Amino acid sequence: MIKVNLLPYKKTRTSTLKINIVTFVLMLIIGNILFWSFYVYNQREINDYERNIQATKTELARLQPFYQEYQRIQQAKKEIERRIKVVNQLKAGRALAARSLFDLSTTMKEGVWLKSFKKKDDKFEIEGRSLVNESISDFMETLGRLPYMKSIELKSIQDVTEEGLVIKKFIVQGNMSL
Repeated sequence: MIKVNLLPYKKTRTSTLKINIVTFVLMLIIGNILFWSFYVYNQREINDYERNIQATKTELARLQPFYQEYQRIQQAKKEIERRIKVVNQLKAGRALAARSLFDLSTTMKEGVWLKSFKKKDDKFEIEGRSLVNESISDFMETLGRLPYMKSIELKSIQDVTEEGLVIKKFIVQGNMSL
């Protein structure tokens, strides 16, 4: 019996081994080409970003004097607004002072007179004299009807002797604002 080997064993094995080695080498070459192209692409992107960063830094340095001028103008604007606010407060206070003095002169009853009127911020204090307690009460009620005087209270009342007469010394406090 004759054995006929239709597939040569040694030739197939060597040729398959050569094909596998060639394929492996080709895969290494293709893989290296892909990795190298990926590296080059990323390196270009990095270089582009670095150029953009440098250009932006240059642009910022060029615009820095304008920004400092803007900051100076903003500071000046705040200072002007603060001054305008102070002037408006002074105008409001001026009108309030005139109005309050006029109203105090018209609300005075017989037997009541004022010694001092002090105003600090929104608070006021009136020191006065009266012959009787009822006049003080009427004076406080009249002050309570004024729209810009709030929280009016009688701080103290005392009997004092002035120029030989026994009179009532009183102090009234409250808030005053428009």
